[in-house]
Amino acid sequence: MFTEISDENFSDSVAGGLNIVLFYKEKCPFCKAMKKIITKFSDRPAAAGKEIGYFHINRETCPKSTEAMEIERIPAVIIFRDGQKVHSKSGDITYKDLERMIA
Repeated sequence: MFTEISDENFSDSVAGGLNIVLFYKEKCPFCKAMKKIITKFSDRPAAAGKEIGYFHINRETCPKSTEAMEIERIPAVIIFRDGQKVHSKSGDITYKDLERMIA
């Protein structure tokens, strides 16, 4: 479901449409839980009928994007519309948070 992106293709990946980007660390249990939440969210009514790109980017191996997006804590979710950051949240994120962020 998630497409792995890197510093090299970050901007191109979020350039068009509505995109959810998860910044994570490989061994972070909270990041793994957030991946599951976003995966389940993709099947919920709020996401139904919307073309949403789901991306994740490793904070440890992609320092340029992490710094550019001012990521201090993980997991962190950023919503992009046509390449513009419209919402971001770090830490615990619920289905309701995601619904509000993509509305």
